[in-house]
Amino acid sequence: MNSKLIFSQAGVFRLQQLASLIYRHTGVRHKLSSQRGQLDLLLDGTRSPHADVRNCCAHLADELHPHQLSALRSEGVVLTPSTLVTEKAG
Repeated sequence: MNSKLIFSQAGVFRLQQLASLIYRHTGVRHKLSSQRGQLDLLLDGTRSPHADVRNCCAHLADELHPHQLSALRSEGVVLTPSTLVTEKAG
């Protein structure tokens, strides 16, 4: 990824929430101060079999701008906003 991801305050909160959930389920800690750590966390989150982790990823996606979601997709991280997850479930 060429540019650094900048998260809003709400996005940082969701990222920390995701890190906590991943740690609780797997025991793996991610270094949120580095871009690689953030990307690894997001990849682990999108691959998780746990509904609470996937839900947290969806809410994080809600906080991101389209260009951020696009940049993450280019790194193999596909986040689906919660509104789309809800529509598919209904």
